[in-house]
Amino acid sequence: MLQKAGMIKINDKKKEEFELLEDFFSDYYKIFNDDLFPVNSHLECSESPDFIVKFDNQKIGIEITEAIKEEMMRSEDLEIAISKIIQKYVEEENIKKVIWLSFSDSLASDISKNKFIKDFTEEFKKYIMARRNREYSSFEEFCESNKDFLICKYLEDEPIRKDYKKPLVIPGGRYFFPFDNEEKLKIYEEKLKIAIDKKIGKVSDYRKKVDKIYLLIKTSSNPPNLVPFLDVHIPHIKEILNSYTKGRNNFDKIFLYYHSDIEPQIIISD
Repeated sequence: MLQKAGMIKINDKKKEEFELLEDFFSDYYKIFNDDLFPVNSHLECSESPDFIVKFDNQKIGIEITEAIKEEMMRSEDLEIAISKIIQKYVEEENIKKVIWLSFSDSLASDISKNKFIKDFTEEFKKYIMARRNREYSSFEEFCESNKDFLICKYLEDEPIRKDYKKPLVIPGGRYFFPFDNEEKLKIYEEKLKIAIDKKIGKVSDYRKKVDKIYLLIKTSSNPPNLVPFLDVHIPHIKEILNSYTKGRNNFDKIFLYYHSDIEPQIIISD
């Protein structure tokens, strides 16, 4: 694979992406005993998509993103504390909706912990009350009017959910409540879908530059339970990936990539 700088400046972020892509190509060959692209391919650094592979009059774009990142573990204490307070509040208020706390990976572990927890939970209560009073119809609408709220910065998705059978479920984070396997699966699913959703809206723009567009999703090698998730739930993961590869406004192919010097893993959409 030949690298061509293309028309953009090669900054540190692009260098990291290129190194990731090199690892991915190498691991792909290790796993499948074949190259992903023909040996005469040329690789160009780009923006939107991140890279363009050219061969035989074809252009294939590769967009890179991350899901289930290493930073997830650094904020665990904060998430535990916040979740316990909100769980108590929900029970005291007899809230019957399902509450799902999908924390952002950017939640910092070195901020003023006590003040942060107090402010975050108070803001969450304000959101619940605003929804009860029908002031807003969604978390997105609430955050449009409260952009500076911590919950808008550090929760990735709507916390009031309707898609679970139990009357009350508060995962509260990733690993600190006694999840069964099904609940663990839902947490990783959520992170995976959020990562893809953040990119799917740009597919039409990508297609203006390339014939096909691939999405490469890198997962961290650190969080516990991740490797069993990738090993055991491959058919289910492929179902999720396949749901984003149907039709022109979706990706042509998605790769979920876990890098390991010993046993890397790549799950590919059909």
